[in-house]
Amino acid sequence: MSPEPRADPRRWIVPAPLNTDRRGFLRLTGAAGLLGVVGTAGGLAGCSTGNAAAGANGATSTTAPGGGVHIREYVPGPQPASGGRHGGTVNVVWSDPPNSLDPAVGYNLTAWDAITGVVFFGSLMAYDKQLGGPVANIAAAPPVISADSKTLTFTLRRGVKFHNGREIVASDFIYSWERMLAPALASWATSYLTSIEGANAVINGKTKTLDGVEAPDDHTLVVHLTAPDFTILNAFALPFTAPVPKEEVERLGNTAFGERPVGFGPFRVTAYDGAAQTASFERFDDYMYPGLPYLDGLSYRWGVDPSVQLLQLQSGSVDLIGSGIPSSQAAHVLATPSLHALTQQRPSPGNLWLTIYLDQPPFSNQKVRQALNWAVNRAEIGRVTYGTYVPWGAPFPAQIGDFTPTFKPYGYDPAKAKQLLAEAGYPHGFSATLTISSGDPFPEIAQIVQSQLAGIGVKLSLNQVSSNALSSLEAAAAKGGSHLQLDADDWYEVQPTPADEVDALYTTGASSNYNSYSNSEVDRLAAQARETFDETARNKLYAQIQQIIGDDAPFVFLESAQWLAGVGKRLHNYQYRGETYTYYDRLWV
Repeated sequence: MSPEPRADPRRWIVPAPLNTDRRGFLRLTGAAGLLGVVGTAGGLAGCSTGNAAAGANGATSTTAPGGGVHIREYVPGPQPASGGRHGGTVNVVWSDPPNSLDPAVGYNLTAWDAITGVVFFGSLMAYDKQLGGPVANIAAAPPVISADSKTLTFTLRRGVKFHNGREIVASDFIYSWERMLAPALASWATSYLTSIEGANAVINGKTKTLDGVEAPDDHTLVVHLTAPDFTILNAFALPFTAPVPKEEVERLGNTAFGERPVGFGPFRVTAYDGAAQTASFERFDDYMYPGLPYLDGLSYRWGVDPSVQLLQLQSGSVDLIGSGIPSSQAAHVLATPSLHALTQQRPSPGNLWLTIYLDQPPFSNQKVRQALNWAVNRAEIGRVTYGTYVPWGAPFPAQIGDFTPTFKPYGYDPAKAKQLLAEAGYPHGFSATLTISSGDPFPEIAQIVQSQLAGIGVKLSLNQVSSNALSSLEAAAAKGGSHLQLDADDWYEVQPTPADEVDALYTTGASSNYNSYSNSEVDRLAAQARETFDETARNKLYAQIQQIIGDDAPFVFLESAQWLAGVGKRLHNYQYRGETYTYYDRLWV
Protein backbone atom coordinates (compact mmCIF):
# COMPACT_ATOMS: atom_id res chain seq x y z
CA MET A 1 0.00 0.00 0.00
CA SER A 2 1.39 3.42 -0.90
CA PRO A 3 1.80 5.95 1.90
CA GLU A 4 -1.13 8.26 2.55
CA PRO A 5 -0.52 12.01 2.32
CA ARG A 6 -0.94 13.52 5.76
CA ALA A 7 -1.69 17.21 5.85
CA ASP A 8 -1.00 17.81 9.51
CA PRO A 9 0.20 16.08 12.67
CA ARG A 10 -3.26 14.85 13.59
CA ARG A 11 -5.55 12.02 12.55
CA TRP A 12 -9.28 12.51 12.10
CA ILE A 13 -11.47 9.44 11.68
CA VAL A 14 -15.16 9.35 10.85
CA PRO A 15 -17.00 7.83 13.82
CA ALA A 16 -19.78 5.30 13.77
CA PRO A 17 -23.16 6.60 14.93
CA LEU A 18 -23.22 7.30 18.65
CA ASN A 19 -19.55 6.36 18.92
CA THR A 20 -18.26 8.38 21.84
CA ASP A 21 -14.71 7.09 21.49
CA ARG A 22 -12.30 10.02 21.42
CA ARG A 23 -9.87 8.29 19.07
CA GLY A 24 -12.79 7.85 16.73
CA PHE A 25 -13.74 11.49 16.38
CA LEU A 26 -11.21 14.02 17.47
CA ARG A 27 -7.47 14.53 17.26
CA LEU A 28 -6.60 18.09 18.25
CA THR A 29 -3.30 19.87 18.74
CA GLY A 30 -2.61 23.08 20.58
CA ALA A 31 -2.04 24.81 23.88
CA ALA A 32 -3.08 22.90 26.94
CA GLY A 33 -4.53 24.68 29.91
CA LEU A 34 -5.92 24.04 33.33
CA LEU A 35 -9.39 24.53 34.69
CA GLY A 36 -9.31 28.17 35.77
CA VAL A 37 -12.33 28.31 38.03
CA VAL A 38 -12.32 26.85 41.52
CA GLY A 39 -15.66 25.74 42.87
CA THR A 40 -16.94 26.44 46.34
CA ALA A 41 -20.31 26.03 47.94
CA GLY A 42 -22.24 28.92 46.49
CA GLY A 43 -19.93 30.06 43.73
CA LEU A 44 -16.63 30.01 41.84
CA ALA A 45 -13.50 32.03 42.24
CA GLY A 46 -10.65 32.80 39.88
CA CYS A 47 -12.55 34.02 36.84
CA SER A 48 -10.87 36.26 34.30
CA THR A 49 -10.45 39.95 34.89
CA GLY A 50 -12.64 42.40 33.08
CA ASN A 51 -16.37 42.89 32.79
CA ALA A 52 -17.46 39.62 31.20
CA ALA A 53 -20.95 40.18 32.58
CA ALA A 54 -21.60 43.35 30.62
CA GLY A 55 -24.35 43.29 28.03
CA ALA A 56 -23.33 42.37 24.52
CA ASN A 57 -23.98 45.89 23.30
CA GLY A 58 -23.13 47.61 26.55
CA ALA A 59 -19.43 48.17 25.84
CA THR A 60 -17.72 50.11 23.09
CA SER A 61 -14.29 50.13 21.50
CA THR A 62 -12.05 53.15 21.22
CA THR A 63 -8.97 54.02 19.20
CA ALA A 64 -5.78 53.39 21.09
CA PRO A 65 -2.63 55.49 20.70
CA GLY A 66 -0.95 54.60 17.43
CA GLY A 67 -4.24 53.83 15.71
CA GLY A 68 -5.00 50.37 17.08
CA VAL A 69 -8.48 49.64 18.42
CA HIS A 70 -8.86 49.28 22.19
CA ILE A 71 -11.45 46.65 23.14
CA ARG A 72 -12.93 47.77 26.44
CA GLU A 73 -14.61 44.51 27.41
CA TYR A 74 -12.47 41.55 28.44
CA VAL A 75 -12.55 38.79 25.80
CA PRO A 76 -11.66 35.19 26.81
CA GLY A 77 -8.80 33.46 25.07
CA PRO A 78 -5.16 34.17 24.26
CA GLN A 79 -4.25 37.81 24.66
CA PRO A 80 -4.16 40.54 23.51
CA ALA A 81 -7.54 41.15 21.95
CA SER A 82 -6.93 44.89 21.54
CA GLY A 83 -4.60 46.69 19.17
CA GLY A 84 -5.98 45.69 15.79
CA ARG A 85 -7.24 47.61 12.78
CA HIS A 86 -10.53 46.98 11.05
CA GLY A 87 -10.82 45.79 7.47
CA GLY A 88 -9.50 43.19 5.08
CA THR A 89 -10.09 39.51 4.48
CA VAL A 90 -8.04 36.39 5.17
CA ASN A 91 -7.68 33.27 3.03
CA VAL A 92 -7.27 29.93 4.81
CA VAL A 93 -6.27 26.74 2.97
CA TRP A 94 -7.04 23.15 4.02
CA SER A 95 -6.52 19.59 2.86
CA ASP A 96 -9.92 18.22 3.83
CA PRO A 97 -13.49 19.55 3.65
CA PRO A 98 -15.34 20.17 6.90
CA ASN A 99 -17.44 17.16 7.81
CA SER A 100 -20.11 19.58 9.14
CA LEU A 101 -20.30 23.12 10.48
CA ASP A 102 -23.05 22.05 12.88
CA PRO A 103 -21.43 22.42 16.35
CA ALA A 104 -22.98 19.17 17.58
CA VAL A 105 -21.71 17.19 14.59
CA GLY A 106 -18.51 18.81 13.29
CA TYR A 107 -15.27 17.19 14.39
CA ASN A 108 -12.54 17.29 11.74
CA LEU A 109 -9.82 19.93 11.50
CA THR A 110 -11.60 22.19 9.07
CA ALA A 111 -14.93 21.92 10.86
CA TRP A 112 -13.44 22.41 14.32
CA ASP A 113 -11.72 25.63 13.24
CA ALA A 114 -14.97 27.05 11.87
CA ILE A 115 -17.21 26.11 14.78
CA THR A 116 -14.82 27.20 17.54
CA GLY A 117 -13.53 30.51 16.21
CA VAL A 118 -15.64 31.62 13.24
CA VAL A 119 -19.36 30.81 13.31
CA PHE A 120 -19.46 30.08 17.05
CA PHE A 121 -17.31 31.11 19.99
CA GLY A 122 -17.39 28.91 23.08
CA SER A 123 -20.71 28.37 24.80
CA LEU A 124 -21.78 29.26 28.34
CA MET A 125 -18.08 29.34 29.12
CA ALA A 126 -14.91 29.81 27.04
CA TYR A 127 -11.31 28.83 27.66
CA ASP A 128 -9.21 31.74 28.84
CA LYS A 129 -5.75 33.01 27.91
CA GLN A 130 -3.14 30.67 26.42
CA LEU A 131 -3.24 28.07 29.18
CA GLY A 132 -6.36 28.79 31.23
CA GLY A 133 -9.58 26.97 31.87
CA PRO A 134 -13.23 27.96 31.40
CA VAL A 135 -14.48 31.43 32.31
CA ALA A 136 -17.78 33.19 31.71
CA ASN A 137 -18.77 33.79 28.08
CA ILE A 138 -22.49 33.72 27.23
CA ALA A 139 -22.90 33.22 30.96
CA ALA A 140 -22.68 36.55 32.75
CA ALA A 141 -20.49 35.07 35.47
CA PRO A 142 -19.20 31.68 36.66
CA PRO A 143 -22.02 29.46 37.89
CA VAL A 144 -23.26 29.36 41.46
CA ILE A 145 -22.55 25.84 42.69
CA SER A 146 -24.66 24.23 45.39
CA ALA A 147 -23.18 22.94 48.65
CA ASP A 148 -23.23 19.36 47.32
CA SER A 149 -21.64 20.48 43.99
CA LYS A 150 -24.48 18.84 42.05
CA THR A 151 -26.47 21.92 40.96
CA LEU A 152 -25.00 24.71 38.83
CA THR A 153 -26.96 27.91 38.27
CA PHE A 154 -25.97 30.18 35.39
CA THR A 155 -27.14 33.73 34.74
CA LEU A 156 -26.95 34.58 31.04
CA ARG A 157 -25.69 37.82 29.58
CA ARG A 158 -28.40 39.97 28.04
CA GLY A 159 -28.30 41.03 24.43
CA VAL A 160 -26.16 38.19 23.03
CA LYS A 161 -27.59 37.53 19.57
CA PHE A 162 -27.74 34.78 17.02
CA HIS A 163 -26.75 35.74 13.49
CA ASN A 164 -30.45 36.06 12.64
CA GLY A 165 -30.74 38.88 15.17
CA ARG A 166 -32.66 37.04 17.90
CA GLU A 167 -31.42 37.18 21.48
CA ILE A 168 -30.08 33.94 22.97
CA VAL A 169 -32.19 32.77 25.91
CA ALA A 170 -31.90 29.91 28.41
CA SER A 171 -34.33 27.63 26.56
CA ASP A 172 -31.99 27.67 23.55
CA PHE A 173 -29.45 25.69 25.57
CA ILE A 174 -32.05 23.11 26.58
CA TYR A 175 -33.17 22.66 22.97
CA SER A 176 -29.57 22.40 21.74
CA TRP A 177 -28.50 19.85 24.34
CA GLU A 178 -31.58 17.69 23.80
CA ARG A 179 -30.91 17.83 20.06
CA MET A 180 -27.24 16.91 20.52
CA LEU A 181 -28.07 13.96 22.79
CA ALA A 182 -30.83 12.59 20.55
CA PRO A 183 -29.90 9.31 18.81
CA ALA A 184 -31.11 10.61 15.46
CA LEU A 185 -28.36 13.25 15.25
CA ALA A 186 -25.58 10.75 16.08
CA SER A 187 -23.39 13.41 17.68
CA TRP A 188 -19.90 12.25 18.66
CA ALA A 189 -20.02 14.43 21.80
CA THR A 190 -22.86 12.87 23.81
CA SER A 191 -20.58 11.41 26.49
CA TYR A 192 -19.54 14.89 27.62
CA LEU A 193 -23.01 15.54 29.07
CA THR A 194 -23.72 12.17 30.69
CA SER A 195 -23.22 13.58 34.19
CA ILE A 196 -26.39 15.69 33.70
CA GLU A 197 -29.50 14.08 35.15
CA GLY A 198 -31.51 12.38 32.42
CA ALA A 199 -28.83 12.61 29.72
CA ASN A 200 -28.44 8.85 29.36
CA ALA A 201 -32.19 8.43 28.98
CA VAL A 202 -32.13 10.82 26.00
CA ILE A 203 -29.06 9.13 24.50
CA ASN A 204 -30.76 5.74 24.76
CA GLY A 205 -33.92 7.02 23.08
CA LYS A 206 -36.13 6.56 26.14
CA THR A 207 -37.18 10.22 26.18
CA LYS A 208 -36.61 13.44 24.27
CA THR A 209 -36.62 15.58 27.41
CA LEU A 210 -33.45 16.35 29.37
CA ASP A 211 -34.78 16.31 32.93
CA GLY A 212 -31.66 17.72 34.56
CA VAL A 213 -31.83 21.18 32.97
CA GLU A 214 -34.38 23.91 33.59
CA ALA A 215 -34.89 27.52 32.55
CA PRO A 216 -36.82 29.42 35.26
CA ASP A 217 -36.66 32.51 33.02
CA ASP A 218 -34.97 33.66 29.84
CA HIS A 219 -31.69 34.51 31.56
CA THR A 220 -31.37 31.72 34.14
CA LEU A 221 -30.21 28.18 33.39
CA VAL A 222 -30.06 25.52 36.11
CA VAL A 223 -28.12 22.28 35.56
CA HIS A 224 -28.53 19.28 37.88
CA LEU A 225 -25.78 16.65 37.93
CA THR A 226 -26.02 13.03 39.01
CA ALA A 227 -22.74 13.53 40.89
CA PRO A 228 -20.16 16.32 41.21
CA ASP A 229 -18.19 16.60 37.96
CA PHE A 230 -15.76 19.45 37.37
CA THR A 231 -15.30 18.45 33.70
CA ILE A 232 -18.81 19.66 32.91
CA LEU A 233 -17.41 23.20 32.93
CA ASN A 234 -14.99 22.20 30.17
CA ALA A 235 -17.90 20.80 28.17
CA PHE A 236 -19.70 24.12 28.61
CA ALA A 237 -16.70 25.87 27.01
CA LEU A 238 -16.76 23.73 23.87
CA PRO A 239 -18.91 24.24 20.77
CA PHE A 240 -20.94 21.04 20.94
CA THR A 241 -22.83 22.60 23.88
CA ALA A 242 -23.29 25.93 22.07
CA PRO A 243 -26.86 27.14 21.60
CA VAL A 244 -28.41 26.93 18.14
CA PRO A 245 -31.70 28.58 17.11
CA LYS A 246 -34.49 26.01 16.85
CA GLU A 247 -36.31 28.00 14.18
CA GLU A 248 -33.27 27.93 11.87
CA VAL A 249 -32.59 24.22 12.36
CA GLU A 250 -36.23 23.47 11.56
CA ARG A 251 -36.19 25.82 8.56
CA LEU A 252 -33.02 24.39 7.04
CA GLY A 253 -32.98 20.79 8.28
CA ASN A 254 -29.93 19.13 9.79
CA THR A 255 -28.02 18.64 6.53
CA ALA A 256 -28.31 22.22 5.29
CA PHE A 257 -27.72 23.55 8.80
CA GLY A 258 -24.42 21.68 8.72
CA GLU A 259 -23.34 23.77 5.73
CA ARG A 260 -24.81 27.16 6.64
CA PRO A 261 -25.38 27.17 10.40
CA VAL A 262 -26.75 30.19 12.20
CA GLY A 263 -24.40 30.83 15.08
CA PHE A 264 -23.40 33.76 17.29
CA GLY A 265 -19.65 33.95 16.65
CA PRO A 266 -17.59 36.73 15.08
CA PHE A 267 -18.47 35.71 11.50
CA ARG A 268 -21.50 34.29 9.74
CA VAL A 269 -21.62 31.99 6.74
CA THR A 270 -22.34 33.71 3.45
CA ALA A 271 -21.55 30.89 1.03
CA TYR A 272 -20.77 27.18 1.10
CA ASP A 273 -19.96 25.29 -2.10
CA GLY A 274 -18.95 21.67 -1.64
CA ALA A 275 -18.29 21.18 -5.34
CA ALA A 276 -16.02 24.22 -5.56
CA GLN A 277 -14.50 23.31 -2.17
CA THR A 278 -14.94 26.78 -0.70
CA ALA A 279 -16.78 28.57 2.08
CA SER A 280 -17.04 32.28 2.80
CA PHE A 281 -17.75 34.19 6.01
CA GLU A 282 -18.48 37.85 6.73
CA ARG A 283 -18.13 39.98 9.83
CA PHE A 284 -21.05 39.79 12.30
CA ASP A 285 -21.61 43.37 13.45
CA ASP A 286 -23.56 42.31 16.56
CA TYR A 287 -20.86 39.95 17.88
CA MET A 288 -21.10 39.85 21.67
CA TYR A 289 -17.66 41.45 22.10
CA PRO A 290 -18.05 44.96 20.62
CA GLY A 291 -15.22 46.19 18.42
CA LEU A 292 -14.44 42.65 17.25
CA PRO A 293 -13.77 41.08 14.86
CA TYR A 294 -11.30 43.27 13.03
CA LEU A 295 -11.56 41.43 9.73
CA ASP A 296 -14.36 42.08 7.24
CA GLY A 297 -14.39 38.41 6.33
CA LEU A 298 -12.48 35.25 5.58
CA SER A 299 -12.60 32.37 3.13
CA TYR A 300 -11.83 28.67 3.35
CA ARG A 301 -10.54 26.62 0.46
CA TRP A 302 -9.94 22.89 0.79
CA GLY A 303 -8.75 19.96 -1.30
CA VAL A 304 -5.22 21.38 -1.58
CA ASP A 305 -2.14 19.17 -1.27
CA PRO A 306 0.15 20.13 1.67
CA SER A 307 3.12 20.83 -0.60
CA VAL A 308 0.99 23.20 -2.65
CA GLN A 309 -0.28 24.89 0.52
CA LEU A 310 3.28 25.80 1.46
CA LEU A 311 3.95 27.28 -1.99
CA GLN A 312 0.74 29.32 -1.77
CA LEU A 313 1.77 30.62 1.65
CA GLN A 314 5.15 31.67 0.25
CA SER A 315 3.55 33.46 -2.68
CA GLY A 316 1.00 35.25 -0.47
CA SER A 317 -2.01 33.79 -2.26
CA VAL A 318 -3.11 32.29 1.07
CA ASP A 319 -2.64 33.75 4.54
CA LEU A 320 -2.91 30.72 6.79
CA ILE A 321 -2.32 26.97 6.47
CA GLY A 322 -5.28 25.83 8.52
CA SER A 323 -3.94 22.43 9.55
CA GLY A 324 -0.42 23.65 10.31
CA ILE A 325 2.94 22.47 9.02
CA PRO A 326 3.06 18.64 8.89
CA SER A 327 5.89 16.67 10.46
CA SER A 328 7.17 15.63 7.03
CA GLN A 329 7.87 19.27 6.14
CA ALA A 330 8.68 20.75 9.55
CA ALA A 331 12.45 20.15 9.62
CA HIS A 332 12.92 21.60 6.12
CA VAL A 333 10.69 24.58 6.86
CA LEU A 334 12.45 25.44 10.12
CA ALA A 335 15.89 25.07 8.52
CA THR A 336 15.04 27.45 5.67
CA PRO A 337 15.11 31.11 6.82
CA SER A 338 12.52 32.34 4.33
CA LEU A 339 10.11 29.59 5.37
CA HIS A 340 10.94 29.74 9.07
CA ALA A 341 9.76 33.36 9.00
CA LEU A 342 6.29 32.07 8.05
CA THR A 343 5.94 29.81 11.09
CA GLN A 344 4.80 30.26 14.67
CA GLN A 345 4.97 27.66 17.45
CA ARG A 346 2.54 27.13 20.30
CA PRO A 347 2.44 24.59 23.15
CA SER A 348 0.16 21.64 22.55
CA PRO A 349 -1.72 19.23 24.83
CA GLY A 350 -0.96 16.03 22.99
CA ASN A 351 1.08 12.83 23.12
CA LEU A 352 2.51 10.28 20.72
CA TRP A 353 3.19 6.75 22.00
CA LEU A 354 3.18 3.04 21.30
CA THR A 355 0.11 1.37 22.77
CA ILE A 356 0.98 -1.92 24.48
CA TYR A 357 -1.78 -4.54 24.43
CA LEU A 358 -1.67 -6.14 27.85
CA ASP A 359 -3.77 -9.29 27.57
CA GLN A 360 -1.02 -11.68 26.46
CA PRO A 361 2.63 -12.41 27.32
CA PRO A 362 5.15 -10.91 27.13
CA PHE A 363 3.30 -7.60 27.41
CA SER A 364 1.28 -8.65 30.44
CA ASN A 365 4.57 -8.39 32.36
CA GLN A 366 5.20 -4.94 33.84
CA LYS A 367 8.99 -5.31 33.62
CA VAL A 368 8.76 -5.99 29.89
CA ARG A 369 6.73 -2.81 29.41
CA GLN A 370 9.21 -0.81 31.45
CA ALA A 371 12.08 -2.31 29.46
CA LEU A 372 10.56 -1.08 26.20
CA ASN A 373 10.30 2.42 27.66
CA TRP A 374 14.00 2.41 28.65
CA ALA A 375 15.06 0.99 25.27
CA VAL A 376 13.91 3.84 23.00
CA ASN A 377 16.06 6.87 22.25
CA ARG A 378 13.46 9.63 22.07
CA ALA A 379 15.97 12.23 20.94
CA GLU A 380 16.59 10.21 17.78
CA ILE A 381 12.84 9.95 17.17
CA GLY A 382 12.61 13.70 17.68
CA ARG A 383 14.85 14.28 14.68
CA VAL A 384 12.09 13.08 12.34
CA THR A 385 9.33 15.01 14.14
CA TYR A 386 11.31 18.18 14.83
CA GLY A 387 9.06 21.17 15.31
CA THR A 388 5.84 19.21 15.82
CA TYR A 389 6.81 17.01 18.80
CA VAL A 390 9.40 17.01 21.59
CA PRO A 391 10.83 13.90 23.28
CA TRP A 392 8.78 13.01 26.37
CA GLY A 393 8.85 9.73 28.28
CA ALA A 394 5.90 10.20 30.63
CA PRO A 395 2.09 9.99 30.77
CA PHE A 396 0.17 13.23 30.05
CA PRO A 397 1.54 15.98 27.78
CA ALA A 398 4.66 17.82 28.91
CA GLN A 399 2.67 21.00 29.50
CA ILE A 400 -0.87 21.14 30.89
CA GLY A 401 -1.33 24.62 32.31
CA ASP A 402 -0.29 24.77 35.95
CA PHE A 403 -0.18 21.01 36.42
CA THR A 404 3.35 20.06 37.52
CA PRO A 405 4.46 16.59 36.41
CA THR A 406 5.96 14.59 39.28
CA PHE A 407 6.74 11.38 37.42
CA LYS A 408 10.37 11.24 36.33
CA PRO A 409 10.22 10.57 32.57
CA TYR A 410 11.77 7.45 31.11
CA GLY A 411 15.14 8.09 29.47
CA TYR A 412 17.39 6.06 27.20
CA ASP A 413 19.12 3.23 29.08
CA PRO A 414 19.44 0.03 26.98
CA ALA A 415 21.46 -1.71 29.70
CA LYS A 416 18.63 -1.20 32.17
CA ALA A 417 16.15 -2.40 29.54
CA LYS A 418 18.12 -5.64 29.04
CA GLN A 419 18.27 -6.18 32.81
CA LEU A 420 14.49 -5.78 33.12
CA LEU A 421 13.90 -8.21 30.25
CA ALA A 422 16.13 -10.78 31.93
CA GLU A 423 14.30 -10.33 35.23
CA ALA A 424 11.02 -10.84 33.38
CA GLY A 425 12.25 -14.12 31.93
CA TYR A 426 13.19 -12.88 28.43
CA PRO A 427 17.01 -12.67 28.51
CA HIS A 428 17.20 -13.17 24.75
CA GLY A 429 14.29 -10.90 23.90
CA PHE A 430 11.22 -11.86 21.88
CA SER A 431 9.41 -11.18 18.61
CA ALA A 432 6.35 -8.97 18.16
CA THR A 433 4.41 -6.98 15.55
CA LEU A 434 4.06 -3.20 15.58
CA THR A 435 1.01 -1.99 13.61
CA ILE A 436 1.21 1.57 12.33
CA SER A 437 -0.78 4.02 10.29
CA SER A 438 0.68 4.82 6.90
CA GLY A 439 0.23 8.52 7.68
CA ASP A 440 3.16 10.79 8.49
CA PRO A 441 5.12 10.56 10.85
CA PHE A 442 4.37 6.99 11.92
CA PRO A 443 6.32 4.94 9.32
CA GLU A 444 9.58 6.77 10.07
CA ILE A 445 9.06 6.52 13.82
CA ALA A 446 8.33 2.80 13.51
CA GLN A 447 11.56 2.16 11.62
CA ILE A 448 13.58 3.97 14.30
CA VAL A 449 11.87 2.07 17.12
CA GLN A 450 12.37 -1.21 15.24
CA SER A 451 16.11 -0.54 15.04
CA GLN A 452 16.40 0.55 18.67
CA LEU A 453 14.49 -2.40 20.13
CA ALA A 454 16.61 -4.80 18.11
CA GLY A 455 19.48 -3.63 20.32
CA ILE A 456 17.87 -5.34 23.33
CA GLY A 457 16.81 -8.45 21.44
CA VAL A 458 13.22 -7.44 20.63
CA LYS A 459 12.54 -8.22 16.97
CA LEU A 460 9.71 -6.09 15.60
CA SER A 461 7.80 -6.79 12.40
CA LEU A 462 6.06 -3.71 10.99
CA ASN A 463 2.47 -3.90 9.75
CA GLN A 464 1.50 -0.71 7.92
CA VAL A 465 -2.21 0.01 7.38
CA SER A 466 -4.42 3.00 6.66
CA SER A 467 -5.56 5.28 9.48
CA ASN A 468 -9.13 4.04 9.19
CA ALA A 469 -7.99 0.41 9.22
CA LEU A 470 -5.96 1.03 12.38
CA SER A 471 -8.94 2.66 14.03
CA SER A 472 -11.04 -0.41 13.22
CA LEU A 473 -8.38 -2.74 14.62
CA GLU A 474 -8.18 -0.71 17.82
CA ALA A 475 -11.93 -0.73 18.27
CA ALA A 476 -11.98 -4.49 17.70
CA ALA A 477 -9.18 -4.95 20.22
CA ALA A 478 -11.27 -3.20 22.87
CA LYS A 479 -13.94 -5.87 22.31
CA GLY A 480 -11.49 -8.76 22.22
CA GLY A 481 -11.80 -9.17 18.46
CA SER A 482 -8.30 -8.12 17.41
CA HIS A 483 -4.88 -9.50 18.27
CA LEU A 484 -2.82 -6.33 18.20
CA GLN A 485 0.42 -6.43 20.17
CA LEU A 486 1.78 -2.91 19.68
CA ASP A 487 0.54 0.04 17.68
CA ALA A 488 1.56 3.67 17.28
CA ASP A 489 -0.97 6.31 18.18
CA ASP A 490 -1.46 9.91 19.22
CA TRP A 491 -3.89 11.84 21.40
CA TYR A 492 -4.81 15.52 21.46
CA GLU A 493 -6.76 17.00 24.32
CA VAL A 494 -9.92 19.09 24.15
CA GLN A 495 -10.02 19.66 27.91
CA PRO A 496 -7.21 21.59 29.61
CA THR A 497 -6.72 19.04 32.39
CA PRO A 498 -5.20 15.56 32.88
CA ALA A 499 -8.79 14.29 33.18
CA ASP A 500 -8.98 14.41 29.39
CA GLU A 501 -6.63 11.44 29.12
CA VAL A 502 -7.28 9.75 32.45
CA ASP A 503 -11.03 9.38 32.02
CA ALA A 504 -10.81 8.23 28.41
CA LEU A 505 -7.64 6.12 28.34
CA TYR A 506 -6.64 4.91 31.77
CA THR A 507 -9.74 4.09 33.78
CA THR A 508 -11.14 0.58 33.59
CA GLY A 509 -13.49 0.19 30.63
CA ALA A 510 -13.01 3.78 29.41
CA SER A 511 -14.18 4.57 25.87
CA SER A 512 -10.67 4.70 24.36
CA ASN A 513 -9.01 2.19 26.68
CA TYR A 514 -8.28 -0.23 23.83
CA ASN A 515 -5.47 -2.11 25.55
CA SER A 516 -7.67 -2.99 28.57
CA TYR A 517 -5.43 -1.26 31.10
CA SER A 518 -6.89 -1.50 34.59
CA ASN A 519 -5.63 -0.35 37.97
CA SER A 520 -8.10 -0.08 40.85
CA GLU A 521 -6.13 2.71 42.51
CA VAL A 522 -6.19 4.77 39.29
CA ASP A 523 -9.95 4.21 39.12
CA ARG A 524 -10.41 5.31 42.73
CA LEU A 525 -8.25 8.43 42.41
CA ALA A 526 -9.81 9.38 39.05
CA ALA A 527 -13.31 9.22 40.51
CA GLN A 528 -12.21 11.37 43.45
CA ALA A 529 -10.52 13.89 41.13
CA ARG A 530 -13.59 14.19 38.91
CA GLU A 531 -15.67 15.22 41.93
CA THR A 532 -13.07 17.76 43.12
CA PHE A 533 -13.69 21.33 41.98
CA ASP A 534 -10.70 22.67 43.92
CA GLU A 535 -7.84 22.88 41.41
CA THR A 536 -4.93 22.45 43.83
CA ALA A 537 -6.42 19.40 45.52
CA ARG A 538 -7.37 17.90 42.18
CA ASN A 539 -3.87 18.29 40.74
CA LYS A 540 -2.39 16.41 43.70
CA LEU A 541 -4.65 13.50 42.82
CA TYR A 542 -3.59 13.61 39.17
CA ALA A 543 0.06 13.64 40.22
CA GLN A 544 -0.54 10.36 42.08
CA ILE A 545 -2.32 8.95 39.04
CA GLN A 546 0.54 9.94 36.75
CA GLN A 547 3.05 8.13 38.96
CA ILE A 548 1.01 4.92 39.01
CA ILE A 549 0.46 4.94 35.25
CA GLY A 550 4.12 5.73 34.60
CA ASP A 551 5.22 2.77 36.71
CA ASP A 552 2.65 0.46 35.10
CA ALA A 553 3.86 1.54 31.62
CA PRO A 554 0.78 0.58 29.54
CA PHE A 555 2.31 2.64 26.71
CA VAL A 556 5.79 3.31 25.40
CA PHE A 557 5.74 7.05 25.97
CA LEU A 558 7.57 8.76 23.12
CA GLU A 559 6.79 12.43 22.55
CA SER A 560 4.72 15.44 23.56
CA ALA A 561 3.14 17.48 20.78
CA GLN A 562 3.82 21.02 19.61
CA TRP A 563 1.85 23.16 17.17
CA LEU A 564 3.71 24.59 14.18
CA ALA A 565 1.56 27.10 12.33
CA GLY A 566 2.03 28.43 8.82
CA VAL A 567 1.17 32.15 9.02
CA GLY A 568 1.43 34.71 6.18
CA LYS A 569 3.47 37.88 6.54
CA ARG A 570 0.49 40.25 6.46
CA LEU A 571 -1.28 38.62 9.42
CA HIS A 572 -1.00 40.20 12.86
CA ASN A 573 -1.89 38.90 16.31
CA TYR A 574 -2.19 35.25 15.33
CA GLN A 575 -3.53 33.46 18.42
CA TYR A 576 -4.15 29.74 18.78
CA ARG A 577 -5.16 27.07 21.29
CA GLY A 578 -5.42 23.40 20.42
CA GLU A 579 -8.72 22.92 22.23
CA THR A 580 -10.33 25.84 20.41
CA TYR A 581 -8.06 26.46 17.43
CA THR A 582 -7.47 29.81 15.66
CA TYR A 583 -8.89 32.99 17.24
CA TYR A 584 -10.06 34.89 14.17
CA ASP A 585 -11.93 37.53 16.17
CA ARG A 586 -8.65 39.22 17.25
CA LEU A 587 -6.65 38.67 14.04
CA TRP A 588 -5.98 41.59 11.72
CA VAL A 589 -4.17 42.40 8.47
